[in-house]
Amino acid sequence: MDMPVSKWKLWADVIVGWMLIVAVVVFIKVAIPRLQKRALSNDPGVPAGVQWTALGNIWGGDVSALTSSADGRLYAGMASGAIYRSLDGMNWKLLSRTKSGQGVTALTATSGPMTVIVRAVEREGLQVSDDDGQTWRQSGRGFGDDTVTALGQAGDGALLYAATANHGIYVSRDIGRHWRSANTGLPTLSISCLLATTAGGDQLFAGTYDQGVFVADTATLTWKACGRASLPQTASVTALAWDASRPDTIAAVISHTSIYISTDGGATWTSAAELPQGAGDVFAMSVTIQPSWQLVVGTNNGSVYAAADPLKEWQPVSSGMRGFGIRTLCRWMDRVLVAGTSGGVFEMDAASWRWADVSTGMQEAAITCVVPDPASPSRLYVGTTGGMYVSRDGGTAWSRTATELESQDIAVIHAGIPKQVGTRRKGLWISEDGTRWHRVAENDISDDVLALLPFASEPTVVLAGTSLGVWRVDLARGTATDSSLGLPRGSASQQVTYVEVAALAADPADEQHVLAIIIGDGLWESTNGGALWTPVELMDRPMLGSAADLSWLSSVLMESSSRTYVGSMARGIWTGAPGDTWTPINKGLSRIGVHYGSVQALTKDSKGRLFAGTSSGGVFMLLPGETQWLRINQGLSSLGGQTLTVGTDPGVLYCAMNGVVYRCRIP
Repeated sequence: MDMPVSKWKLWADVIVGWMLIVAVVVFIKVAIPRLQKRALSNDPGVPAGVQWTALGNIWGGDVSALTSSADGRLYAGMASGAIYRSLDGMNWKLLSRTKSGQGVTALTATSGPMTVIVRAVEREGLQVSDDDGQTWRQSGRGFGDDTVTALGQAGDGALLYAATANHGIYVSRDIGRHWRSANTGLPTLSISCLLATTAGGDQLFAGTYDQGVFVADTATLTWKACGRASLPQTASVTALAWDASRPDTIAAVISHTSIYISTDGGATWTSAAELPQGAGDVFAMSVTIQPSWQLVVGTNNGSVYAAADPLKEWQPVSSGMRGFGIRTLCRWMDRVLVAGTSGGVFEMDAASWRWADVSTGMQEAAITCVVPDPASPSRLYVGTTGGMYVSRDGGTAWSRTATELESQDIAVIHAGIPKQVGTRRKGLWISEDGTRWHRVAENDISDDVLALLPFASEPTVVLAGTSLGVWRVDLARGTATDSSLGLPRGSASQQVTYVEVAALAADPADEQHVLAIIIGDGLWESTNGGALWTPVELMDRPMLGSAADLSWLSSVLMESSSRTYVGSMARGIWTGAPGDTWTPINKGLSRIGVHYGSVQALTKDSKGRLFAGTSSGGVFMLLPGETQWLRINQGLSSLGGQTLTVGTDPGVLYCAMNGVVYRCRIP
């Protein structure tokens, strides 16, 4: 009997639907990677021979996890998703990266006959490698999207432990192939840290976000509270430390601030001596045993303190790491302490307490700015989230500089005289000679400095765009005046300006005519050098139900009072002038399979060529009189730009991609 026509149509629709799904999957898995690879080239119309060249290596990066195996190998997990290995504690080899680019939050390496590495990846759960990081397999699928907060092991790695933020503790007895929950006796499933107290895995301690410390025998994994009466109520435990040389002594950090010591295996706790004022929040803790037992803590501002008796006093031992956020501390080869920081790996021999930068091979620096020195064409400065670097040979070799800054999270650099550096969290710093630095107007400019705009008519005056509005800074006097009148304000009752000024630009013909980008509040204008600000109306068509405006801007270039370019986070590049109509100029930015993302930087050279650095489309050039952007990506390793600037030499461009500085000469 023939099938009714309606059923034939239904089957046809099903088949067509599946074919469309297959086509979409093939396009995503096959076509898009090929299109992205093809995008690493120049468009027709770009002068012949234009190619980016990678400059010398800048070693460093944000180290989020450290671990060592029994055979002396060190492994480092990075916020960028990379895994590195070191055999000598000084030189590092890249093993792999997470495919998504998500950061590594925890790491452990087993010490059995075969080294197995287990990593926790942000929003991706656990992954295991049994070939020294070359390939990875997903592990513990039952965790779902929960955050893995800590990893631990007992014995030779036959027992692996994982703590999660919302689902408690899991244990694996087959090197991460299978996991089962181990939460018997726990009143909370919010686990922050783990600690196995003996080489044989006799006991396991767990720190929680809201209920203090718990302990379990590893044979039964039944939990009971540890000294709850002697810890603060609803204590949030953020770190635990122990060593077999003092088997009954355990240290716990509460809420990143207070340290408690137990000398009876966790039955009772005593508050340790307070850290010095301004020490910062404690994010890492470890124990050294040679030449003597010492408890060591590291803070988010680069301070390290050690104590032979934590109940009495702490001694600072952080020379060399000022301004770096210390993420983790790991003991290696008994007497060597290794610190993972926001700027790389540092190593210290406990006998001398001297720290040394040992990040060679780690190319993970998040570059925020590349600045040529106008007084010396061969000198370049690079700012990163983990320190400032200088090259005196055009970028062939780089070295750290400005290491005395109290924050090594560099947001902006001005290479004039004096040299100026804006940091996150620790304000504005200046130096006459580039070697000795001091902070300016510390009481007024107390947080992030994100943009700097000098005045040619007043060499000692600069406008600073900060997380607390705009400030007019007199560098000679060391004073700052609030120049935020008219900008959006915070609490009406307190009348405190709290707007993030991400960029500043001035009219080349009238330096009193200034534009500012306010994060989330678009473009603002001042015609009197920042004394009074008014909003600039930038309108766009509604998109997917969003508001018809361009509030989220990321870059600005002021060519004249009648022509300005702005780069947005989602709507491309627009040109116009305050009070006039603004027009999009986005032709050629997006291609099939390759979207440009946000426009990170805009700059123009002496020949009138406009350049744009984008977050996922590479670098583009717009020739004078043209309307079509041209890709200039030949020689780049990726399409994700961090910054873009014109060099002091004619036709020279610099950009940064994935921790690498590139140079390009355009005839």
